Formats: sequence, C-alpha cells, structure tokens
Amino acid sequence: MWNSLEVAKLIAGLATPLAVVLIGRRVSLGLKELDQKFQREQDDRRRQLDLADKQHKDEVERRHTPHIELQLGIDFLGERDGLHLARVTVTAENKGQVLHKFSRIAFRLRGIKQEPFEPRTRDNPAVSFPHKILDTNLVPDDWEFIFIEPGVRQRITLNAVVPSDYTYVLGHVLFEYKRFWPHTADIVCKVPGGEDGIGRPG
Repeated sequence: MWNSLEVAKLIAGLATPLAVVLIGRRVSLGLKELDQKFQREQDDRRRQLDLADKQHKDEVERRHTPHIELQLGIDFLGERDGLHLARVTVTAENKGQVLHKFSRIAFRLRGIKQEPFEPRTRDNPAVSFPHKILDTNLVPDDWEFIFIEPGVRQRITLNAVVPSDYTYVLGHVLFEYKRFWPHTADIVCKVPGGEDGIGRPG
C-alpha cells in the first residue's frame, strides 16, 4: 500500500520534468514568435530599402532621359526663275541635365502640287504629300556631330529651294537619341500663293 508520503514524492517526481517540459515549450514558442517578428521587421525593412533604391534609380535614370523641346519652321524668302528660296530652322532646347550629341539629324521635305488632298492610306488619315523635294542630314559632312548642352537652345538652319509649282510642303525632322528612340517634329505650310499653312511642334 502506498502511504501519503510516497504518493507525494511520486507526484513531486513527476511534476518536476513535466514543469520543465511545459516551461521549455513556452520558452520555445516565445522565441519562435520573436524570430517571426524579427523576420517580419527584416522583410519590411528590405521592402522599404528596395522601394527607396527603385525611387533613386528612377530619379537618376530620369535625369539622363532626353528632355529636348523640338520645333521646326520653314520661311519662304523670295522667288527667282521658278524657284522659291526657303529657310528651314530647327530649334532644339535641351531642358534636361545631360549633354546630347547627334551625328545625324534627318530632314525631309515633301510637297503637293495640284493634286487633291488625299489620305496616305485607308487606315492612315494623314494627308499625303506625294512628291519628295529634299532628304538630307542637317549635320554637315565635315562635322562629326552636333551637340546640345543642358539649358541651351540650339538653332540649326538650312537654305533650300522649292519649285514654284508646289502649293504646300510638309517638313519633317528626326533626332535619334539611340536606335529606335526618335524625337520628331513636323510642319505643314504653304508655298507662296497657296492657302494659309499650319505648323505643329513635336
């Protein structure tokens, strides 16, 4: 028969390891919660750093993105022997923070004579100018490039002749910062004797 003292000793002997197990489990759960909290804080911190890094990268890349305001003008100065003398002016203002160099600035001039105004295609409603008058590079042959400093407004001019039998002309200029990244401007204007023209900066 078990007396009360022996029972008490048995209970005390069983209680001690059980208490150790329970305390150890509680400590383990607490450490796990702390570890999870620390991991969440680390993840949040990493996300914040990634976002700040992306914002900084976007800002830096934006600074290096071309910011050039481009305009094109054509003035007819006079007529002689069936030809109009025209002055083409390209105005490029670098509003960014990076110097830009251009080895090629393509300029094209096309015209309409007495043809009716017609769209280029069924899917393209822009008016067709069927005759090519001029297709050239505005960077002189003996120049390696034309550069535009930040904050500078650069004017590039070209003197051209337009036969008097044209009634309207379409001028188109194209700067290419890099391949497949063009910046263009167009202008449509009358040859003296035609109707009022309209210009459109790019």
